[in-house]
Parts: sequence; C-alpha cells; structure tokens
Amino acid sequence: MCRFLLYKSNSPILLADLLTRPAHSIIMQSFNCKLRIDLRRPMNGDGFGIGWYDEPGTPGCIFTSTLPAWGNLNLQRLAEKIKSALVFAHVRATTGDTATSESNCHPWQFGNLMWMHNGNIGGFDKIKRRLQNALREDIYLAVQGTTDSEHAFALFLNMLDDPTKPVFSFQELRTAMLRTIEQLNEWLEGEDEISLMNFAVTDGQSVVCTRYTTSSELEAASLFYSSGSEFRADDGQYRMIKANKREDVVVVASEPLTYERSDWLVIPTNTLLVITPKQNVHLHPIKDKYWNPSRSLATSS
Repeated sequence: MCRFLLYKSNSPILLADLLTRPAHSIIMQSFNCKLRIDLRRPMNGDGFGIGWYDEPGTPGCIFTSTLPAWGNLNLQRLAEKIKSALVFAHVRATTGDTATSESNCHPWQFGNLMWMHNGNIGGFDKIKRRLQNALREDIYLAVQGTTDSEHAFALFLNMLDDPTKPVFSFQELRTAMLRTIEQLNEWLEGEDEISLMNFAVTDGQSVVCTRYTTSSELEAASLFYSSGSEFRADDGQYRMIKANKREDVVVVASEPLTYERSDWLVIPTNTLLVITPKQNVHLHPIKDKYWNPSRSLATSS
C-alpha cells in the first residue's frame, strides 16, 4: 500500500508547497500515514516518484528514486525550485514481493500519459501472462518493471486506439479507465484476494482517477479531494482558499495534506473522478457488481 497525490491548477505551484511544507505532506505520509488499510507496515519507504508538466500538450518529466522520500536531499532541492500546474507524487510500499528498483517506482510515462496506483491487484501472478499476451507489441515492450501497477498502466494504454496522441479528451481517458477495471475483473473472476485499484492517469490536461475495490462490503483505500481558488499558506498553515465559486485548483490525495477537515471531501468507494481541462470536477459511480449504494451513502455522510 502506497500514498499518492495529484495537483491540477490554472497556475503553477512550487512543488515544496505540496511535497514538503504542508502539515501532512506526502513526505510526512511516507513515514507517518494515518489512514492506511494495512497497518502491519506503516512506512512507505520503498522509493518515491514525482511527475510534472511544463506545458500542456508536451511530455511531462519524472524523477524517481529507491531511497525513502524523507531522506532524499535531491527531492528537497528540486521541490524548492520546480513549479508546475500539474503534479503527480507517489511514495511506495512494495506489494507482491516486487523488487525495490527505479523501474518499479511510480509514476510511469508513455508519450504524454502519466500513471500511478495505490493498492494491489489481488491474484496478479495468476493473470500476468494473460495480460501480457493481450498487449500490442509496442506497449508490451514499453513495460520495464515487474509491478502489477505498471502492467495495469500497460492494459490501460492497450484500451486506447492511439496512446501516442499528444492530447486526449477526458471522455477517452474515462472510458479507457473503466474498460481497464472491467477487464481486470473479468480475468480475476473467482479470485479470493481483494483488489484495491486507486488509479490515476493524466495527459497533462485532463485527469482521471479512481477509488475502487473488488469488495461490495469493505471500503477501498482512502482517497480525498479539495478544490478552490488557491492552495497556499496563511500564517504558516496551508489551506484551500475559496475566494470565489470557481475551481481554479484541485488536489486529490490518499490522505488530506492539512488538518482543516472542512477543506477535504471523501471520494466515495468505487467512484471515478474526472478533472477536465477547465478544472471542472465530475464524480461518477462505478456501477458494476461491486457497487454498493448503501456503502457509498455511508461514506458521504
């Protein structure tokens, strides 16, 4: 189980204002996460990654390391200098006995697309060969690591007619995400181990992410979002400022970055969230056999 965050805005933010400075920043969550399902391993110290875009329609940049995020001096230095309006960040805890290597660190990139995952695909070893055989040749050859997460990304790419396009509509990304989950569930039919599929993908302009589990009773791994006009520090404390009704900034995170509870909303279990290029936020229930409307209602209350 890992932790991740993503930030999308109309204007760039200094990475330090997301990664290191908030009271419960992603760096803090790498060694002091509060809402993790698997309490046996409270650390997320098996590497980290950050991805960001300089300009819409151009490939993003990714920096990964196998060092724990809390002890990486280069991350601290970069965070104080880099600004971006679209940021992915991830701190990793290995699942499925996968190696700690840079090729296994999130996020991953293919063309203009970037992907990360919090959770696990239960029984992945039983479907790995079948998944690989289903991939088009160029996508199969692009897989560098061994994780279920990167293979899920490959399957997502396979659902797109042309994953090398510079720009996608949010509808295309949403449809490919739903088809990815549907295909994984079809292959995993009869598997006892529960999957946790908190996926996030972007082309640099739209974002699609999910909070999802293959259980109709249990909650998925935690996921929250906050939106407003600006995410900044006031008197040393970070807040989501709501100066008007516009959503100029959207932050999605495994755990809230601040302790201002009113700033954060829970994304219901088995829900897909879309952030459009115009910063509109859409929530869509994933109504498959694991959909439980009473659970969703309880989560939102």
